[in-house]
Amino acid sequence: MKQKKYKSHQPIILNQLTLDDKLNFKTLSFLVLLITSIIFFSNCRSKDNLIEAAGVVDGETVLVKSLVGGQVTLLELNEGDRLVQDSLVAQIDDRKIQKRLEALDIQAQEIRLNQQKTREKINLLLETKNYWEDKVQRLNRLKEKQSVAGDELQQAQLKLAEINTSLFEVRQALKSLQVKLEALDNQKQQILLQLADYSLEAPASGLVLRKFINQGETVFPGQSLAEILITSSLFVETFLEEEELSHLRLGHPVDIFIDGLTQPLPGEITFIGREAEFSPKYIISEKERKSLLYRVKIKVKEGQDKLKLGMPVTVNLRRR
Repeated sequence: MKQKKYKSHQPIILNQLTLDDKLNFKTLSFLVLLITSIIFFSNCRSKDNLIEAAGVVDGETVLVKSLVGGQVTLLELNEGDRLVQDSLVAQIDDRKIQKRLEALDIQAQEIRLNQQKTREKINLLLETKNYWEDKVQRLNRLKEKQSVAGDELQQAQLKLAEINTSLFEVRQALKSLQVKLEALDNQKQQILLQLADYSLEAPASGLVLRKFINQGETVFPGQSLAEILITSSLFVETFLEEEELSHLRLGHPVDIFIDGLTQPLPGEITFIGREAEFSPKYIISEKERKSLLYRVKIKVKEGQDKLKLGMPVTVNLRRR
């Protein structure tokens, strides 16, 4: 039995295509190629339009420092505590200052008593002065009538002059006492200013990062008690290449991605460095390590409570 030979139909179909069919086939192939190219270049452009960089969360910190020396009698500082600005966080032993204030108050009280005595003396001298002024006037009238001896009038005039001198001296003494009282008040105000240094207040609202001393210990002037992170100052720091900076501006919107969060946090560029710097140590890419980068600071507009100091993040920026 002879085996039946089958012929391929593909050449027959191609050979049977008309000229119009061949043109339509070429047109269709061109369109497919064109669409594929558009999609490819579109994807490339979308990728090139995005700047992706590694960043780290940073922030400003302040130190709680003691301006005076002494024993810490009260300490309201623990790591992780949230502080409100101007709230009392520590107290230094101020008993010596209090004793100085008490001594000044005693001196001021003594001066006020002397002032009262001096005023009473002035009133007595004024009464005495009025008496001798009346007497001198009466003796002058009698002298005109030659009814009194000249020695008696002269003695009265001397007595009046003596009283005026005493009155002047007492009034000067009263002014001197007032000057002393004002000097004591000035000293008291200075000591009160020193006393305020013994009560330490939080310099800013924030989070206690580290505590350097415990209650009952002795501190020295200028010694730090704790370090506080100003939570409102948290920002993201990253480094970008010079070519990338030409597409950015201050206020440029940024997406900040944090591990564990599905949605990025919105932010904006608040600072762009003027001079190039070497790559920071947290840049892993070898290519990025070899280039000089510019420091860029990004402020988080929402969700700042989700940031932690030193947290690594990823930032995405769209080119303009």
